[in-house]
Amino acid sequence: MRVLLGAGLSAGLLTGCKKEPAASGTPPTTAAQPAAPPAPGAMPNLAARPPMPAPPAVAAATTGAVLETMNSGGYTYAKLDLGAEQVWVAGPETKLAVGDKVDMVGGTLMTNFTSNTLNRTFDRIYFVNALPPAGTGGAAGAGAVAAAHGGAMPPAAPATPTEKIEPIAGGQTIAAVLAAPAPLAGKPIAIRGKVVKYNAQILGHNWLHLQDGTGDLTITTADTAAPVAVGDIVVARGTLSLNKDFGAGYSYPVIVEDATLSAK
Repeated sequence: MRVLLGAGLSAGLLTGCKKEPAASGTPPTTAAQPAAPPAPGAMPNLAARPPMPAPPAVAAATTGAVLETMNSGGYTYAKLDLGAEQVWVAGPETKLAVGDKVDMVGGTLMTNFTSNTLNRTFDRIYFVNALPPAGTGGAAGAGAVAAAHGGAMPPAAPATPTEKIEPIAGGQTIAAVLAAPAPLAGKPIAIRGKVVKYNAQILGHNWLHLQDGTGDLTITTADTAAPVAVGDIVVARGTLSLNKDFGAGYSYPVIVEDATLSAK
């Protein structure tokens, strides 16, 4: 499985975020396990907490049979029988029935997690990107990472590339920035690209992905900034940061922070 974990801001840039009362949960201490890239989606509201170590990921090929299932607030909760153990998972709203076999696509373990919409605390629960039928490889519902209601994590980049977009005068392509980010760290840069995903007001920022036909770059703006639409071509001016860790498994090797956006 792949770590959720993001939200990251989320296969997973945007599906809409739901606003509900903040839920509480404490990530467990991380064990040394291989991590897969997080997908986008909703996660517990971590804005008031300092970054935490990345929780353990679900194994990449985990499949389980549904023992219980319920929908709440646009999300599906299910208790799965994995054979060796039974676990609770939460993901994007999915039509499930007792006895269905599903794959756990991407996952982050939370302990002592309280869902305000269900008025229930889970000792252990995995927040996953999707709950597709077993063996389908996650094709169904591979969107935002779902989690408890009241917050969201930065979204992941979409896989579909966009058309070639020329950089601004004196600027660089996204590929050039990603190829040699170290000299640009902590410095202002300007990137022109198409908005391919956008999520507002997550962890105190708006999050978007820009693509210019050469690569994909994550951008944050102030949560008070004017929204943009998917498909807009904009110039983002902000500070390049390296190895930015927002906790809960959402880490960005390269990200442009606190950007301002202007028309192309």
